[in-house]
Amino acid sequence: MSLAPPTAKNFLYKLHRWGGMFLAVFVLFYSSTGIFLNHRQAFGYFTDTVSTFQEVTPADPAAVSAFIDHYKQQIQRRDDPKIIRIREDNRIEFLYGSHGKTTYIIDPVAGRMETVSKHTSNPLYFINSLHKASGTSTFWVIFTDLLAALLIAITIASLVSLRYKALDLFVLVLGLLLCFMGGYFA
Repeated sequence: MSLAPPTAKNFLYKLHRWGGMFLAVFVLFYSSTGIFLNHRQAFGYFTDTVSTFQEVTPADPAAVSAFIDHYKQQIQRRDDPKIIRIREDNRIEFLYGSHGKTTYIIDPVAGRMETVSKHTSNPLYFINSLHKASGTSTFWVIFTDLLAALLIAITIASLVSLRYKALDLFVLVLGLLLCFMGGYFA
């Protein structure tokens, strides 16, 4: 019995097979999570909300309004901010728009205000929106869901139809372990 010398075709076949098994877990993971992320509102943004109530000392809402109105005059805006944040260094942030599209950072001690405006960076912002299907058309969300489901079906069909050898199973389990480790450390 003689061993035939490895050929480039044989090497490429093994590389393709092992690479496919290694990446199968990642394809399944990213395709299935992509579908969930496209519809995160239907899943309550993946959070459970628990409300508890307790008694606190009543405060004068006029004092809070006066505080907010004072800084709204400073930044020359009439509308209320989405978020008001007081930082550890006693600076006050007024965030306007989605994710603080415009943020006013006020340092009351130094008497200084910084304005930070965020602008979309095309084409990267557009590509990112297409990737996560957020803020895109219903057609694109359905299209990405169908493609993800197709990737899941093809990957599972490939994994079921293969005849496994010991090294194949090792590479498949290695990909699974790396995926779980990534999830654990994330």
